[in-house]
Amino acid sequence: MKGIVVENLTKSYDGIVNVLKNISFEVEQGVIVGFLGPNGSGKTTTIRILNGILKPTSGNAEILGKDIINNGGEIRKICGVMTETAACYENLTGEENLMFFGSLHDISGKILKERVQNLLKKLELFEHKDKKVREYSTGMKKRISLAIALVHNPKVLFLDEPTSGLDPETAQNVTGLIKNMARDSGTTIFMCTHQLRYAEDICSKYGFIGKGTMLGFGSFEELAKAKKINNHLVIRGFNISSELGFSKGLNDTYKKEIVSEEEIPEILYKAVNSGGRIYEVKKSMCSLEDLYFSYTRGDKIE
Repeated sequence: MKGIVVENLTKSYDGIVNVLKNISFEVEQGVIVGFLGPNGSGKTTTIRILNGILKPTSGNAEILGKDIINNGGEIRKICGVMTETAACYENLTGEENLMFFGSLHDISGKILKERVQNLLKKLELFEHKDKKVREYSTGMKKRISLAIALVHNPKVLFLDEPTSGLDPETAQNVTGLIKNMARDSGTTIFMCTHQLRYAEDICSKYGFIGKGTMLGFGSFEELAKAKKINNHLVIRGFNISSELGFSKGLNDTYKKEIVSEEEIPEILYKAVNSGGRIYEVKKSMCSLEDLYFSYTRGDKIE
C-alpha cells in the first residue's frame, strides 16, 4: 500500500484560474519527501487537499489507501500536520495543549499521559511543561506545535518548515526525531521547506512544483538523470592529456563529466599512462539547489 497517491489533482478557487494543474505523484510508506517550490506554487493548497480541508476541483488522492474525498474524518485521524506558525492555545500550558489535542483522538488517559510526557522530553520541553504557551519562545512554540502533530502517532506527517526558528542543537534533535519516525515506525513524511540544503540532508525523494504544475518528482538520481545532469571528475595535477576530454580550470585543475563511478579508474589510468601527474582526485556532484533551479527555470534537455 502506498503512503500517498495523487492522481491528476486540480484546484481552482474561483472557477477560472487553476492553482493546481493535474498534478500526480506517488509516495511509498516510510519515505521522507521534500515538496519544494517558490511561494505561491501550490504547496499549501496540496497539503490542505491531502488532509481533507479542501476539496479538489477534479482528480483524486489517497492516503494509505483511503480516498480523501469520502474519508476526510478517517484521514485526519491517521495524519499529523505542523504548519509554519504554531497552532496551539496560548493560554494553556504546553502539557495542557498536548492533553487536549490528544483527547480529540480518543486516546485514553494513562496512555495519553505517558505519550505526552515522552514527547515533552524528546522535544526538550519537559521542564517548561507547566508554562503557558504565550510565555514560550518562537522555537519552543514550534516544538509544541510539532508535539501536537505527533501526539496521536500519525502514519502520515505533513510538515511546513519544521526547523525554522530553532537553534542548531534543537534543529538537529528535531531532524533526528523525524528520521527515526520514518525509519523505525514507517511514518510517511511530506515536508515543505525553502531550506534546500536541509531537504537534501533529510529527504530521499523530492517533488518540484511551480505555478501549480508538477515539474519533477523522484529520487535525486532520477531527477538528475531526467535533466541529463551528470557528475564530474575533478583532478588537480599537470600534464593531463587533452585527448581524455578534460577541461582545464584554475590552479592546475581539470574537470570531466562522468556518468558513473565505474569510469574513474580507467580515466585515471589513462591520465597517468600518458605522462600526467595527479595530486588530488575528487568527484563533484550537483547539489539539490542545482537540480531545483534547473527544474524551476525550465532548463531544456539537450
